[in-house]
Amino acid sequence: MDRITDSHNEMKTHRSTSMISNARALLFAILAASLSLAQAAGEALPEQLQQIESLQRRADKLAFGELGANNYHLAKARSWLDLALGEYHENEGIGIVPSAIEQAESLLDALEKKQTGISMDTPQQLPGSETVRPDLWNKIAALKKNDKFSCGQRPIAEAEIQLVWAGHEKLESGWEHAQSYARSAEDLIYEAQASINGCTPVIERITMSTDALFAFDQTTLATPSLPLLDRLADRIKKINALEEVMLVGHTDRLRSDGHPERNQLISEQRAESIRQYLIGKGIPADKIHTSGAGATQPIVECSTRMSKAKQAECLQPNRRVEIILRGAK
Repeated sequence: MDRITDSHNEMKTHRSTSMISNARALLFAILAASLSLAQAAGEALPEQLQQIESLQRRADKLAFGELGANNYHLAKARSWLDLALGEYHENEGIGIVPSAIEQAESLLDALEKKQTGISMDTPQQLPGSETVRPDLWNKIAALKKNDKFSCGQRPIAEAEIQLVWAGHEKLESGWEHAQSYARSAEDLIYEAQASINGCTPVIERITMSTDALFAFDQTTLATPSLPLLDRLADRIKKINALEEVMLVGHTDRLRSDGHPERNQLISEQRAESIRQYLIGKGIPADKIHTSGAGATQPIVECSTRMSKAKQAECLQPNRRVEIILRGAK
């Protein structure tokens, strides 16, 4: 019986994820068609469609960057845009569409500015909608308070917007039209709960400057850096149920030899040097994974009009290794 239940639950989770993915793909296809038609006719897009297209580009840049598509606030912004685009093509250009665009833009602005403490509150209704399924909103509120919330953050965000969308459909056309959105929200809530139940969360993120670990353009650990790594090893050993240590190397964009591709190699080799040192300090090798991002994920941008020395000083925060620890304290 448990196997049958597990199989059914997996099907529900897969269905909910597929529904959102397919709906988003369809909406993107509609937007692409609108763009192509406008370009072919030499016409400008309507203002709201321009806004949605511009915001989707910004959201995609964040999703494929350091932030990642699973981020709660980004997933919510993208879902607001799905709602806006879907209802725009249903001739709902007033009311819920501008409100959804405003919600998405506010979130994207905050994410691009790397603001901390972004509110996780979601309006249960917008102009042109009403609150539906308070039982599901209560389940979402409980999940958002869960210690492992980060493991289910994307489907939680998507479920919230599906419920707002259901409220719009109910007000506009009755519950029959709203049911599919409410069912999608239910499935997403189940997906989030399943992800949380099977989750080993990130328990700590540490950033270390590679200037303190390596000499310029070198991948061998500098001797003065070893006490720093000894302390890191001690912190890792205090994790009772260690699942993973992820080491991600980063460089700045500066190269004096005209070979920017070497930044990628250096970032990988530096992460591997730290991995080997931690293994030597007793951290299990199979728990430590490495990657290099080169100069593709800068924290700061600095003017190229500065002298090279000033640029190097300004870009210092980009020269780093990020350590992500997963497990239980």
